[in-house]
Amino acid sequence: MKKFMYTAITLLTLGIVFGSVFGWIEFRDRMIGSFMAAYVPPAVGVEAEPAMAGQWDNTLAAIGTIQAVNGVDITTEVGGLVHEIYFASGQAVEEGDVLIQLDDEIERANLKSFKAQLRLAKINYDRDARLLRSNSISRTNFDKVEATLHDMQAQVESTQATISQKQIKAPFAGRLGIRQVNVGEYISSGDEIVTLQALDELLIDFRVPEQYFPRLFVGQPLRFTVPAFGDRVFEATLSSINAKVDEATRNIEVQGSFSNIDQSIVPGMFANVTIVLDQLQNVITVPQTAVSYSLYGDSVFVVNEEQLDLKTPDTTVSLLGFDIDLSAIHKMEQPPERGLVVRRRYVKLGQRREGQVAIREGVEAGELIVTAGQLKLNNGTRVKVIEPTGKAE
Repeated sequence: MKKFMYTAITLLTLGIVFGSVFGWIEFRDRMIGSFMAAYVPPAVGVEAEPAMAGQWDNTLAAIGTIQAVNGVDITTEVGGLVHEIYFASGQAVEEGDVLIQLDDEIERANLKSFKAQLRLAKINYDRDARLLRSNSISRTNFDKVEATLHDMQAQVESTQATISQKQIKAPFAGRLGIRQVNVGEYISSGDEIVTLQALDELLIDFRVPEQYFPRLFVGQPLRFTVPAFGDRVFEATLSSINAKVDEATRNIEVQGSFSNIDQSIVPGMFANVTIVLDQLQNVITVPQTAVSYSLYGDSVFVVNEEQLDLKTPDTTVSLLGFDIDLSAIHKMEQPPERGLVVRRRYVKLGQRREGQVAIREGVEAGELIVTAGQLKLNNGTRVKVIEPTGKAE
């Protein structure tokens, strides 16, 4: 009898223990399931800006190079030893200023000799001219004297020209570059001495596709930027259009001009040129960071306030025939009924300018567009708009 009672007590004890364990597991699973059914992911933080209505010019972009209206690498026509240098690197000069004096002692000595011979030839010419009038000499002898006179005149002029060539002057006003010669150095004809650039007015050389030729005209407004000055925009005017199209590239060469009074830009700089084809047009713009690019098309995320489709959590769980109110165990927060939700919208893009892109179709002015944090979003994701931090989340 005692054995039976021990067995019964043991079985009863085991039943209570295992029942409690399995009951707790069922209770836990139901409680977790109830919470998960009502779980709402937290709103994703994004940066957003409203789409703006504005007016943009219809433009064409091109790549150009800055050129000087007057620019030259100064060289010498004759060889010689550098005797004097009258300029410093980077100096501004006026037209006619002497830059270099080559050694011309031999030429000046020759000039004195030729001038003396010229005076003698002139005396002989005058004397023989009188004798010819009295028929005291033959015409042949007089012709020889006359030829000698002309030859000496030519020798004097040639030597004077050589002396002049050995004094190198600025052909126009401008700013000099870095000198390439030194005093005492021998330079040959064609050797570069220094570059001279007139900087008050500069040119921009660039090319555009031939299909835009009918829309180009002299006086057309241009804008351009150079890397040295970041986003600073310079104004220019189209000044010349080439008379032919390049057969190899099918581009036509175009030239613009602009005033460079402050001489901040120098020839040879790279320029991003914008040609204004048509005047102001109405556009809708958003930041370029707002656009997501894919094979399916370009899209943006539009933020809307919508009714949230959320499940109401079941706070009561049935366990072993008893109803247990979970809210008594854990206070459950009711999710909001309305909130901000993003919707993906495919758009057609226009021109890009200064960090903005024109939207030709798909977005209306004033709609709130996500500008940072798109990688965390899907269509219908709940979001909250945060202050810009300068970096996408």
